[in-house]
Amino acid sequence: MNVLEVKHAIKTLGKKEVVRDISFEVERGQLLALLGPSGCGKTTTLRMIAGLEAPDYGEIWIDGALAGSSQKIVMSPKERHIGMVFQDLALWPHMTVYKNIEFGLKTLGFTRTERQKRIEAVLGKVNMQKYANEYPARLSGGQQQLIAIARAIVTEPRLLLMDEPLSNIDVKLREDIRQEIRRIQQETQITTVYVTHDQEDAFLLADEMAVMNNGMLEQIGTPEEIYSSPTSLFVASFVGEANIMQVKIVGKDRVLTPWGELVCNTKGQEGKDAYLFFRPHHVKIEETGFCKGIVLNRNFGEGRYIYQISTSGITVKLEDRQIYNTNQPVRFSIQKMELLFA
Repeated sequence: MNVLEVKHAIKTLGKKEVVRDISFEVERGQLLALLGPSGCGKTTTLRMIAGLEAPDYGEIWIDGALAGSSQKIVMSPKERHIGMVFQDLALWPHMTVYKNIEFGLKTLGFTRTERQKRIEAVLGKVNMQKYANEYPARLSGGQQQLIAIARAIVTEPRLLLMDEPLSNIDVKLREDIRQEIRRIQQETQITTVYVTHDQEDAFLLADEMAVMNNGMLEQIGTPEEIYSSPTSLFVASFVGEANIMQVKIVGKDRVLTPWGELVCNTKGQEGKDAYLFFRPHHVKIEETGFCKGIVLNRNFGEGRYIYQISTSGITVKLEDRQIYNTNQPVRFSIQKMELLFA
């Protein structure tokens, strides 16, 4: 069952349409990453889901109930029973960890005994039991992040919304907290929408990713589908490293490339403009390769070398574990390629 359904949502701020007719669903227990560059409409979409904004057009449904429709908030933020984790965390500095987590439970009218039981349980989930009486200023950034998550999930919300929660945390700590977020989400099975511009966050956390650009939803799918089979030029170029070049379709399953004609599935689109797309790891340097080039530069990262190869007037990026020198001629082949259409 879908906990969240966004149907044809449109939102204009000033004279700019920042969300442009987007629709998506999130199943119960699933984490959806809303991924895109700054200013693409991610946070505005999250605010409409939370009930902080009403869509100008379209509908927001939560747990099968209409929460917002055209220019109307049908269900208040409190009635939506949503937990939120903000970029700035918004912890109360004058309250202890225990009091920060307790605040929402008090607002909802839980008894003292119920509050204590829930707080002890949620501190256990985030492995922060021994910090119950500390103040936020005495905690590290990662510990504060875990307390913000604990505060958001202690009320057992229908839906958890997270807006760039790791953007202010350093790289090493980010990896650790990311793993904790995934563990907590999987153990609690809280349906989550996670807004981020960081691809690594999206790939490592998400069951499904929704890629946004300029207010529109470009593609939705599993991380594997988004990476391996992008459906638009934007997704291909924005997500991961990619080689993209314009080619000409010259017949069924044949395209004219800088290296001559190649066989490629033309998807019945003969006569249309097309772009050849392939990832760096789909390129292999080998003596029998059908493409010739010259090594422009070499960089090392994560156990393999990243090369830029000048070939037939263009530059191709590829990965290899072998060492090739700058200006060294090489031959290479493309193991997998796809066509994208404008």
